[in-house]
Amino acid sequence: NKKVSIVIPVYKAADTITRCVKSLEKNTYKNLQIILVEDCSGDQTINICKKLANTYDNVLCIENDQNHGVSYTRNRALDKAHGDYVMFVDSDDFLARRAIERMMDVVQREHCDIVACGYVMDFGLFPLFRKVAPKKTMTSLEALHNMVSNKGVNNYPWAKLFSKKCFDNVRFPSGTRGFEDTRTIFKAFHNAKKVCTIPNRYYHYVQRRGSLTNHMDLDTVYDMRKAYEYQEAYLHKLYPDEKFSFDSNYYNSDMVIL
Repeated sequence: NKKVSIVIPVYKAADTITRCVKSLEKNTYKNLQIILVEDCSGDQTINICKKLANTYDNVLCIENDQNHGVSYTRNRALDKAHGDYVMFVDSDDFLARRAIERMMDVVQREHCDIVACGYVMDFGLFPLFRKVAPKKTMTSLEALHNMVSNKGVNNYPWAKLFSKKCFDNVRFPSGTRGFEDTRTIFKAFHNAKKVCTIPNRYYHYVQRRGSLTNHMDLDTVYDMRKAYEYQEAYLHKLYPDEKFSFDSNYYNSDMVIL
């Protein structure tokens, strides 16, 4: 039974982190290492994290010395992760009870390095069911093409189970304001041999007011475009003979800018 390390960056999550951790503890897959990295919230969050670490043997609580942002925080957790597999869960989100077991089943059955599942956008009483990807097995290159053209594979770190070796030489960039995922997750896909998508909505992506994706200003949208430009240039270096079509990403960001 392989170990799965769950990476949870925690910032001002006093209201949600307990639900998040309990959803993992209630999972039918038991061999978990749960890593909470508390990013100097300056409120009750750190006490709740310490309490969770005292309550559950498999929860590790790490405290940042100052507020460093989500990239540094995730990287710190990755450095402490000793599982064979890694999942990212945000501190206000939660997982369905059989999520990890079912995703690990896919890993073993298909011999893949990454499994991406569907998600529910959780607005409290009114969940939103966005279109999910079909059940599919791809090479890493096929998955990257689908990611770039937004066909069933996205840049989010969450709702995915990664073989730990996908992150051997991959870390999130500190010092970017947002869209660190767009600069990072594709590199983990490049390190994979085989990628699977499944349509099951195992991840609950909780929508709250004030999160980055709900609060776009002009600088943020320019950052988004820069992140796509970075991804395109990097992929061009990795695969000089491949044509990746970023048109829809640039079109979308340019429309938002306009």
